[in-house]
Amino acid sequence: MNLKIPIASAISLLLIVGSLSAIDIVPSGTTDDANLIQTSLDSLQNGDTLRLNGDFVIAGTIYLPSNFTWILYGSLTLSGNAELNEAGWVDPPVDATRRTGITEKNGGAINIDMSGGTYYGNAANYNKSMRFLNFVSVTSSRFHDMHITDATDDNFTLGPGSNNNECRNLIGSFAGGNALTDKGDHNKWYDCIAEDCGSDGWTPKCRNSEFYRCIGRRNLGPGFGMFARLDGSGNPVDLGEIITGNKFYACEAYDNQRGGFSFNIASTSGQGSIVRDNYIQAVCYNNRMQGVTFRNKQPDGIIENNEVDILVFGNKGLNSNGNVSASAGGLGIDGSPVTGITGNIVAYDNGGWDVNIRSATNCSLTVYNPDDRSPAILDRGDNTNTINEVSFSCSQTLPEWCMQEYCKRTAVHVPEAEFKISYTLSQNYPNPFNPTTRIEYSIPATCLVSVKVYDMSGREVATLVNEKKLKGHYSTVFNRSKLSGGTYFYRIHAGDFAETKKFVLIK
Repeated sequence: MNLKIPIASAISLLLIVGSLSAIDIVPSGTTDDANLIQTSLDSLQNGDTLRLNGDFVIAGTIYLPSNFTWILYGSLTLSGNAELNEAGWVDPPVDATRRTGITEKNGGAINIDMSGGTYYGNAANYNKSMRFLNFVSVTSSRFHDMHITDATDDNFTLGPGSNNNECRNLIGSFAGGNALTDKGDHNKWYDCIAEDCGSDGWTPKCRNSEFYRCIGRRNLGPGFGMFARLDGSGNPVDLGEIITGNKFYACEAYDNQRGGFSFNIASTSGQGSIVRDNYIQAVCYNNRMQGVTFRNKQPDGIIENNEVDILVFGNKGLNSNGNVSASAGGLGIDGSPVTGITGNIVAYDNGGWDVNIRSATNCSLTVYNPDDRSPAILDRGDNTNTINEVSFSCSQTLPEWCMQEYCKRTAVHVPEAEFKISYTLSQNYPNPFNPTTRIEYSIPATCLVSVKVYDMSGREVATLVNEKKLKGHYSTVFNRSKLSGGTYFYRIHAGDFAETKKFVLIK
């Protein structure tokens, strides 16, 4: 039997099995729900659940405890006049504190399960630098099925004290800085997307973390930017960061204004920068700079023993001035020392070289050349390096991941000049879903596009897209808003094309 007990600010306490309970809250109707949410959090016992039902606004920092579940059914927006506290990693001479919307309580937190909803940073009205979800030291926690967007700085950060966490189905978009950041260790990321940001999409400045099927796209910086410096360590240069033992599986980086994957020890990185023992299995295409690059501008910096299994094509290989880079469009090495790059590559139609290891030493690579394309353009560097070239056909047995990806994508992912797009509407993911899901579609020519959601009776319940679009691939996110669980339909109209698909919203 459910027992509801009314208390202040529209909070109801739902007693369930044993001593565990759930607190349901709805927005207060004011311009600041921060106190309402914090009071509810402070009343939780170990194992309790806080359910936020509706569209909330916060004007102050929220602090999360350990051992609880947070579910947002709706949205949480930063107020334009918010007064936020600073949170971050403080360890002189490093001071990386930032204004923060949501963080953990002082001393760190463990066993948080946080999911659902959309988090709006409201950058148009809140113009101070801030990080929306900025965790300093959280461990053994889950963050999943969330959309974090529009923060003036970073959307979502796991700080240096964060480890053994799982992030699944996160979307970070339209950050003024970076979308998704991992500075911790032994974290796992599944099916997360970083897109449309003013700097890097991802900043995995971490150790021994794993990334599965993650995407970085349409960012002004790299899709995945491993900039080997600690935040805020100051003048004249920063302290170096250690980026080691990370593994990227079946990831993608495309349409970024810089590179796809960039491992960068810059001239400002300072002493102690190390990029070592990372594994990159990825497809990188149509990036303005390189597909994958290793850059070392510090004589005492270390870039060594990294492994690639990559498909890189259509990357323009330009530098920041718009000229062809001295590195390469596909896999490039810039500066020294860089040593011990190994692995497998399929590379074609990149600006400049497809593979350039001129400034590296002791590299051992196999370049697989598809027999329906011209061989990759290579700069092999000195005699300590080895590049083996192997021709192959998609009708053969394909032992390497990059070969398999090439043959899977040949009919779809080709350089933009040859790209033939058809009208498509993809099945949403995830499905079933709660509270958000992503819908992708393609159009072959400029036209008016509408994507709408209908209930079982045919009543329109949401308009996701209604505007003119250029030729290309697009995606949109549907948030359940206040809809009840059940079966719904989404329909696209684009030019003469129309298609309908079904999806299921679960409670």
